[in-house]
Amino acid sequence: ILQSGSSGINAEYGEECLLLRLFENALKEEVQRKVDKVQDISTGSPTVIKIVVGYYRGTQGNQNSLKSLLGPLIEQVMEDRDLNMNIHPLEVYKAWISRTETETGEPSKLPYDVTPEQALKHKEVTDEIENTIKKLVKIIKSFQEKIIGTVDQMPYGIRYMAMCLRKNLKEKFPESSEEEILKAVGNLLYYRYMNPVITAPDSFEVIDLAAGSNMNNVQRRNLGSIAKILQHAASFKIFDSDARYLASLNSFIKTAYIKFMEFFDAASTINDIDEHFNMDEFSDVTMLNKPMIFISPNEISSTHQLLLDHQKQLTEGEEDPMNEVLSALGPVPEDEAMLGDKSTEFGLVLTNKWELNMSDESNIQALFSKTKYLIVDLLKIQRGDTFTAILHSPANAQQQELYKAIHSRRLAAENEKDSEDEKNSKMALFDPNDTTIEKLKEHILKNLQILEQHKLVTPTEDYQEILTSIAKDICNQRKYRQRRKQDLKKIGETVERMNKKKKYYGEAVTYYQEYVKACVNNLSKGNKSKKGDRRKTAKYSAQKLYEKGVLVEIDKVHISSYKAVTIEFSTTDQVGVFEVSGKLSGFNIDKINVVFENLLQLQYEGVSTLKFEEAGVVVNVNLLIFLLNKKFYGVE
Repeated sequence: ILQSGSSGINAEYGEECLLLRLFENALKEEVQRKVDKVQDISTGSPTVIKIVVGYYRGTQGNQNSLKSLLGPLIEQVMEDRDLNMNIHPLEVYKAWISRTETETGEPSKLPYDVTPEQALKHKEVTDEIENTIKKLVKIIKSFQEKIIGTVDQMPYGIRYMAMCLRKNLKEKFPESSEEEILKAVGNLLYYRYMNPVITAPDSFEVIDLAAGSNMNNVQRRNLGSIAKILQHAASFKIFDSDARYLASLNSFIKTAYIKFMEFFDAASTINDIDEHFNMDEFSDVTMLNKPMIFISPNEISSTHQLLLDHQKQLTEGEEDPMNEVLSALGPVPEDEAMLGDKSTEFGLVLTNKWELNMSDESNIQALFSKTKYLIVDLLKIQRGDTFTAILHSPANAQQQELYKAIHSRRLAAENEKDSEDEKNSKMALFDPNDTTIEKLKEHILKNLQILEQHKLVTPTEDYQEILTSIAKDICNQRKYRQRRKQDLKKIGETVERMNKKKKYYGEAVTYYQEYVKACVNNLSKGNKSKKGDRRKTAKYSAQKLYEKGVLVEIDKVHISSYKAVTIEFSTTDQVGVFEVSGKLSGFNIDKINVVFENLLQLQYEGVSTLKFEEAGVVVNVNLLIFLLNKKFYGVE
C-alpha cells in the first residue's frame, strides 16, 4: 500500500514534504521496533529504506539526478571498447589462452580447466591482473571524486532520510560510535541507492541505449568490478588472504574509506523540511492546487481495512477525527459492490474534510491568509506613510478606477471557471462584494479585528505581524520562480545536449559502418585470384583442421573417420560472409554460412567455441578467425 501510494503521488513541493514526513515517521518506528543493532541496517532488509530508495531512484526528477551524477562516467566506461576490468584469475587465464591461440594459430598446450591458485602461478596472469588493477583504481577514483564532489546535487529527499536514519540510530544506540553509524548511513546512500545504478545502468534509465541494443558481458563485468571496489571502500572491507591477488587494492580502500566517511557526514547534514520547502502553518490554505493522488479501488479497499484493523493504535481518544472518518465510511464494501476494473488507477483530489468555507471567519488560519491577500490588493493601489494611515485615508478617483479595473478582471476570471465547486474553492481569496476600495478596507478592518482577538496582529504596532508575513511570502515566491527558471534552463540545456549527442552518434555509426565496409571490401579485392574469379576457396580434411585445433568435433562422426571428411571454405558475393561445406564418403554435409563480423563479436565477448546446430559442427572461435584471416585476407 505504501509503495503504491508513494508512486501515485503528484509530487509538488507540498506533497513531497508530506511524503517525507510519512517516510520519516515510518523509519523512526521501524528503527525503534525492529532494529536490534546498528549493523542490522546493512545486513538486514529494512522495509522503509527499501521503499525510500525505490521512490527516490524511480521518480523522473530523481532519475535525472542519478543520470547527471553517474551517467557520463558509466557511458565513458561502456564506450571504451578496449577496456576489460576482468580481475578474476580463471577468466584472465582463459582469456590469455584464447589470445595466444588467436595470435599463433596453434592450440594451447596448457590445460583449460584449472583452479584459481594454478592460474595465478603463471606470470602472464598475475601481470595482467596487476595492470588491470592500476586501470581499475584510476577509474574508481574518478567515480568517487564525482560522487563526493556533487553532494549538493543529490535529491533533497534521500539526503533528508539519511539524516533521519543517522538521528534515529544515535537516539536508540547512544553507545555506538559515530563511525559505526556513518557506515549505516553509507549503506543507504551508496550501497542501496547508487551501487545498483552502476552495476545495471540500463535498468534505471541512466544511460541511453539504441533501440534493440543491450549491454554486453564485458561492459557489465567492468561496471560490476568498479561497483564492487567502491562498496569495499564505502564499508571498509579489505581483501584478505583468500583474495591475495587483490591485496594491492587495500591501501587504496583505506584512503577511499576516509573520503567516503566525510561524504556520508556531509550528505546526512541538511536543513529541515519546513525550511527547505518554505512551508509554514498557512501553506495548506494558500496552496493554489490541491494535492492529487493516483490510486486503484483495490488499494483504497486495502487501506480502509488496514485503518479499521488498527483503529485503536491510530487514534487518540474518542474525539480523534479519524474515528469520525471511519464511522462515516462504515465497513469495507464487498468486492461485488465495487464496479469496473479494481486495479485501474484514477486521480483523487485531496480535500480537508474539516476545511471551513473561507467566508467563515471562524477559520482563523484561513482568515489570516485571506487578509494578507486583501492587503496586497490594497497596497497595489494606494500608498501611505504607514499601513494604518492607508486604511483610514480616502482613495482618489484614479485609484478607484484602477481598483475597479482589477476587480472586473478578477470577476471575469472567476466566471470562466468550469464547475461551481472550482469557483467556490477559489472564492476564498476573492470576494466579488468588494467592489470599491472603501468596501475592501472595511473587509480588511473587520478581519484584522478578529485576528487581533486571537493575538495574531497588534494595531499599535501598525499590524507589523501580518506585513512581515506578506514580505516572507513575497521572498518565497521569488525563490520558487528562480528555482523553476533554473529547472527550465537545465531541461532546455539537457535537451540541446541530447540532440547534439544523438546527431554525433548517428554520424559516428554511419562513418564506422562505411569504414568497416570499405576495409572488408579492400581486403577482398586484394585477395582475388588473378583470373578475376570473385570466389576463392580453401580445402582441408577434418583431420587436419582437428589437429590445428580449429575443429573441435562433428556430431555423429567419430574422430577416426575425420580423414574421410573434406571441408571447403569459400568466399561469397557478400563481403565478409563465407560458405563452409563438407563431404563424407560421397555424402554432402549441410552448408554453413559464417559471418566474419559475428566471429569477431564472439571473440570480443570471450566465447571460446561455437556450435553450428544444423550441421552439428563445433569450432574454436579464435583459431577459425586466424584461419580465415590467413587464407582469405592475407593477415597473420
